[in-house]
Amino acid sequence: VIRTKARIDYETIKQIHFNATVTDTGVPQLTSTAMITVDVINENDNDPQFNETVYYFEVPENSPRGTIIGRVEASDADEGPFGEITYSLVGEQSTFFSIDPDTGSIVVQDSAGLDREREPEVSFTVVAMDRGPAPTRRSTAIPVHIRIQDVNDNAPAFTQDKYQAAVAENAALNPPAAILQVSATDPDEGDAGTVRYYILSGNDAGMFRLDSSTGILYPAIELSHKKGHYHLIVEARDGKGSGPYSDTAEISIEVSSVNQHRPVFIMPAINKALIEIPFNVVEPDYLVMTVKATDEDSGLDGKVTYHLQVNNENVQQTEDFSIDELSGELRTKRHLERKVQSKYELILVARDRGKPKRFETLRFLTILLVDINENRPEFPDASNPYKFFISENRERDVRIGKIQAMLQDRTHDDSPTIYYYIMLGNEDGAFYIDKTSGDIFTNKSLDREAVDSYNLFILASKKPDLVITDVDREGYSTKALERDSTVAKVWITVLDVNDNAPVFSPEVYYAGVSSKASINELVTLMNITDNDLGANATMELIIVSSNLYKFGSSKSTGSIVPSPFGISKDGRLTTAAFMAEYNQDRFVLEIVAKEQEPPERTAKATVHVWIFNPEQLVRVILSRPPSEVNQERDEIVSELSNATQKRIIVDEIRYHVDSMGRIRMDWCDLYFHAVDPESKMIVPVEDVLKVVDAHYDFLKDYYAGFAIENVVPAHATYVQEEFDLALAALIALLIILFVGAHWVISIPSETRRKDALIKKQIIEDLNTTENPLWIEQKLKLYEEQELTMQVFSEPEVMSTNNSSSQQDGLPLTLNRRDSYETSQGGGDNTYATIQPRNISSQVGDSLADYATLRNPSGVPSMYEFTGSTFQVPQRDRSDFVTELI
Repeated sequence: VIRTKARIDYETIKQIHFNATVTDTGVPQLTSTAMITVDVINENDNDPQFNETVYYFEVPENSPRGTIIGRVEASDADEGPFGEITYSLVGEQSTFFSIDPDTGSIVVQDSAGLDREREPEVSFTVVAMDRGPAPTRRSTAIPVHIRIQDVNDNAPAFTQDKYQAAVAENAALNPPAAILQVSATDPDEGDAGTVRYYILSGNDAGMFRLDSSTGILYPAIELSHKKGHYHLIVEARDGKGSGPYSDTAEISIEVSSVNQHRPVFIMPAINKALIEIPFNVVEPDYLVMTVKATDEDSGLDGKVTYHLQVNNENVQQTEDFSIDELSGELRTKRHLERKVQSKYELILVARDRGKPKRFETLRFLTILLVDINENRPEFPDASNPYKFFISENRERDVRIGKIQAMLQDRTHDDSPTIYYYIMLGNEDGAFYIDKTSGDIFTNKSLDREAVDSYNLFILASKKPDLVITDVDREGYSTKALERDSTVAKVWITVLDVNDNAPVFSPEVYYAGVSSKASINELVTLMNITDNDLGANATMELIIVSSNLYKFGSSKSTGSIVPSPFGISKDGRLTTAAFMAEYNQDRFVLEIVAKEQEPPERTAKATVHVWIFNPEQLVRVILSRPPSEVNQERDEIVSELSNATQKRIIVDEIRYHVDSMGRIRMDWCDLYFHAVDPESKMIVPVEDVLKVVDAHYDFLKDYYAGFAIENVVPAHATYVQEEFDLALAALIALLIILFVGAHWVISIPSETRRKDALIKKQIIEDLNTTENPLWIEQKLKLYEEQELTMQVFSEPEVMSTNNSSSQQDGLPLTLNRRDSYETSQGGGDNTYATIQPRNISSQVGDSLADYATLRNPSGVPSMYEFTGSTFQVPQRDRSDFVTELI
């Protein structure tokens, strides 16, 4: 029998090999050996072992089912089924979780158990068991602790839905007196549970302040005169005031009044006042005066009653006088005899109704019985007005000056009080006067730009409670007041202060100037104003930059120095150089207006200037005088801009010259050029006319309203035809000269002398004609013939010599705002245009009438619209322009 001598561990050795020898008892002894192999049979003799003695995990509260919390792990030294482990949970709180029996992963089974506010930590047991047969199955258990992490899932809650408090109107502000404290709790922890407090509504006047951290409510302003009930809605919000959850509560506050002010007398205005009453009308119940006092308290604390004080007691009447407790009317009780007593001393009492404490104020009053006509207050020099000066923008209650009247005849040792009242000139309430001292004060800040002077009429009277109504003022005559010695004339002049900045109107200008312009020609007139006066309104105009944009470029080449433009103090922008080198370019000028007096404020304006050729202008013929067209210029430009979708820039408005060369004073020509808003380039004339013609239906009503007769190119052109018109004119002139010379030779010398005198007279008469074509021209006979034979197309002249620009003060070019002027001799660029009677017969179809309307109403149009479309012809010859040389 083979037996074990020690415990055999299968996990250490699974098989044992040894030899067994058998020896007999014979002699010799014989032996036999056998190899023995012993297989150790595995038994379930090891418990599962966890890696940790205890496990700790964390999980956010309200985590959904299936959320992995953690994993436990155990091992078993046994082999086979005895070493295979399964996991399970044990414990009351284990029902909220589940564990994977094979891997040991613990997950959330029921999130209802994960409420940190109810149970911040849960514990249960994990059991690891091997898979041996039931009798031999072995297991091990370890504790698992899970801390529930907080999530902001709870709203704060006020401890009360409604709060009530009371505060006195004299509650302190520094340090502030606490009115009440609101409180809200939030079961969440950390920032999520930190509550901040805010006032949501009911605090429009800003009377209260709520400390956001402590919830203590304080007064924010003085509560005096704020008696009443107030309702506030306050909020408590978690997350330090930025969380998603909140709660509201209502606070009811009663501000109670406190009697803290004494009554203040208004009438009589001063202590120990003296009033005079006529002795001959002092009958019983005669109204001496109306006592008036105010109290700054509210409610009953501010209600004032009136009394007389006798022997330190408040009474409503004495032997001679009585006072109404509520109205303050002081009246006589009996007929007063001046011979018996001419002077009375009274103590007036104004008392409030405050509880539990009352305040009262005393005022001494002296009453004299006098002959009212013999002692009237007068101003010593009433004919000369008082003259005072005050700068504008001064604060309120500034003393301006003092007036003083005197009593010319004093029959008593006492000096009765003189009272002053503003009768006229203070309709806007700009001033008030101390009725007893005569000092005049400002009642508001004065604005010289609104009113620069005031004329006040101030009455001196011995009546302490005189009331001047608006009806009384309407009945006053200034002439009568100027003669009244009891009325002072006060002239108050408001001095200017530099309180207005220069202003450009508008701030952006658009203008054009001809490439043929020379120096000192007008570009545009800028409107700059400063509402101040004198030196405060003086300013300097400076061209800060003259940015040049070359033709077709959207980028500036820089500012030209020195600027090719100049500007005068009155805003006249002119050329300072010849414009030929900038033809088709454009400038953007930055203009600054700077005050010459401190604080030297500035204003800025921008001027866009295009340099154009005369051929780039369009002419609008209107059957209205220039003055009327200039008034409606902006509207005309607006409609043309809307129709063409271009920027329309008016360059000039001139009197119209008809086909006979006559100036039409009731017609005018408006010249403009159009600019493309995107490219900033001048639009060709033919493109402008095509667009205008294409929008005829849109413009026809405006044509009629503005009396537009035609829209044509401003630069007249000729087209070379089969027969050269200029050549024909030259031939005709030569024939006339030849025939005329032959005729002169053949006539008698006496007749020639007589005819010569007649012609000389004719020429001299022509020099005095009012036709501007001949102004200041000493024409020779052949010059007259040459002019007579010239034939031109649609009227247009671009004058370069302005020596004959006007006759008898009548300019040919009027209302020119955005135009140019000649620099030769400083004259204007007046000119006349000659137009043939029948243009179609001389230039053929090269230039048809364009877009002419009949005006059915308003200003009549002279011709009916022909409906033709203008097309600019192809030119292969030079353009001709009629001009006077």
